[in-house]
Amino acid sequence: MVLRGSAGAYWTLTGLWVLLRAGTLAVGLLFQRLFDEIGAGGGVWPLIAWVAAIEGARMCLQFGVMINRLEPHVQYATTARLRRRLLGSALRGRGAAARTAPGESLRVVGEDVDETGFFVAWAPTNLAHWLFVVAAVTVMMRIDALVTTALLVLLVLITLVTAAVHGRFLRHRRATRAASAEVAGALREAFGAVKAVQAAGAEDHVAAHIARLNTARAGAAVREELFAGVQRTVIGNAAPLGIGVVLLLTAGRAHEGTFSVGDLALFTFYLQILAEALASIGILSVRLQRVSVALDRIGDFLGKPSGTPPPVPVEKPKPKPVPAPGPAPRRDSGLRELTVRGLTARHPGTEHGVEDVDLTVVRGSVTVVTGGVGAGKSTLIQAVLGLVPHERGTVLWNGEPIADPASFLVPPRCGYTPQDPRLFSGTLRENILLGLPDEDGTVLGDAVHTAVLGPDVAAMRDGVDTVVGPRGLRLSGGQLQRTAIARMLARRPELLVLDDVSSALDPTTEQLLWSRLLDSPVTVLAVSHRPALLRAAAHVIVLGDGRVEATGTWDEILAESPGTRRLTTGPDHRDGPGPASD
Repeated sequence: MVLRGSAGAYWTLTGLWVLLRAGTLAVGLLFQRLFDEIGAGGGVWPLIAWVAAIEGARMCLQFGVMINRLEPHVQYATTARLRRRLLGSALRGRGAAARTAPGESLRVVGEDVDETGFFVAWAPTNLAHWLFVVAAVTVMMRIDALVTTALLVLLVLITLVTAAVHGRFLRHRRATRAASAEVAGALREAFGAVKAVQAAGAEDHVAAHIARLNTARAGAAVREELFAGVQRTVIGNAAPLGIGVVLLLTAGRAHEGTFSVGDLALFTFYLQILAEALASIGILSVRLQRVSVALDRIGDFLGKPSGTPPPVPVEKPKPKPVPAPGPAPRRDSGLRELTVRGLTARHPGTEHGVEDVDLTVVRGSVTVVTGGVGAGKSTLIQAVLGLVPHERGTVLWNGEPIADPASFLVPPRCGYTPQDPRLFSGTLRENILLGLPDEDGTVLGDAVHTAVLGPDVAAMRDGVDTVVGPRGLRLSGGQLQRTAIARMLARRPELLVLDDVSSALDPTTEQLLWSRLLDSPVTVLAVSHRPALLRAAAHVIVLGDGRVEATGTWDEILAESPGTRRLTTGPDHRDGPGPASD
């Protein structure tokens, strides 16, 4: 999933980093030959030319192609792809996205995606670095196994010392942060209770308390910096210590000719890069831990199975058989009938939902779902649209099962306005069109008119270019609902799905809105308690505790169960919403 779409660029980047490290390996061998030639009085200029050519090519390739082009492409293509996937999951209400707090969602989409993108771009560098380490150690072992083994033992010891020092450093760093938090908390409380401190005459006591906390913070910071300095010193002196070991072990053998000046030059050159690899072990460990956590959270957000053992299944009644989904309906198949059979759906992690619901919405008709608070009305609408996972049941479009309602029931087939619509921090125009082409303004004008938003827009100084504020906070509840309805109507869907969208409207505006909606040849599936809309509906479904309690026209339901009238709210326009006289 992470590399999908960027695999070619990723492996190209990896191959180029390996090529660069191979060039570094070749430079070490050239240095060996160069210093041997100097000692023998041979020609060195061709070797110097080769070193210059390889280093020049490396610089051009590394900074002109890889760091400047390929690495940003791999990193940002990965983050963009992951964010599109996460946003799609959030919009469909799937996986953890449907139950994740906004702050945690932002952390996943922001920090975790950035961490993953950086790791993907950084991994080829690290892989090539360690391949060079293996190749360099092999070359060094072939020159002198004893000296190379001694160097490896030294590097392992330095690694162990660094790990021990790093552990102490992290412990003191946590202590420094905790002490800083205590100082900040004490200062915040002192500034917030200045009058109380003065009234108690406790200024000196409070100041002394803050001074003690600050002294403790200073001590923790000094210890943190001390171990950080020790760690830097140990790693920084790894290469000089290694060179000292080489000189000690080969001092007598240099006169014998068994270990040449060129060999010493090669060991010295390779040791610098081996020391860099040593320093990168800690960074690699931290990066692996971070990206592992980030990928787990991203997978959970997308609804992927995690490493946590599944809960013990609770035995439930066997579902009645339903037809297996066949091929998806054709994309250009106009709506004739939307059918729901045996639909059972629950919100993840809860028992709240709907069970065994059947309904049929015929083209050109109005179907209304009603019921008491918590009856499952919104859940039913969301389940039909695929925004709540199905336990069983089938949704059919013109008699053909829909395999994935969340991706099929979208404009221009279906438009949806939820009970609590959200707007973006832009203008009315931007919120209604959301990038929809509208050069002559017809789409926007028709949507604003049908949603009865015209008088409100006319009263605004900037009209449709009025900025609505964060999440539409500058609009009233009714204006926000009608803006969301206009956004839905701008897509001109065949099926309108509306979840109690007129709850914040006054009776006159509400009647005019439904009159304009129903005056056009549309198909409506709505949640409502309004008597006028219930009477205008060809089919009404009454829910109770997630189950269908009654179906039929509103008059038929009232005749069978007069107590159902208590579910309605608002004025009862017995003639129903009819065509509006504008």
